[in-house]
Amino acid sequence: MAKWEYSVLALKTKIHISRFEREKNPSIQNVENELNELGEAGWQLVSVQNVRLETGSLFTVAYLKREKV
Repeated sequence: MAKWEYSVLALKTKIHISRFEREKNPSIQNVENELNELGEAGWQLVSVQNVRLETGSLFTVAYLKREKV
């Protein structure tokens, strides 16, 4: 039977909308690179959740897993 380990990661989601491309989707900088690096290390993204703190700050939490060896 497989055994798993888990990681919970707060993602730095800096959203940038170019003033010349407002009709297009915003780009989320660095998140794709960060998740690809984790994927190379064997981590699988299981779920994401947006969390708002009492201060009003909003951030995204990623839940990842990989098989223990």
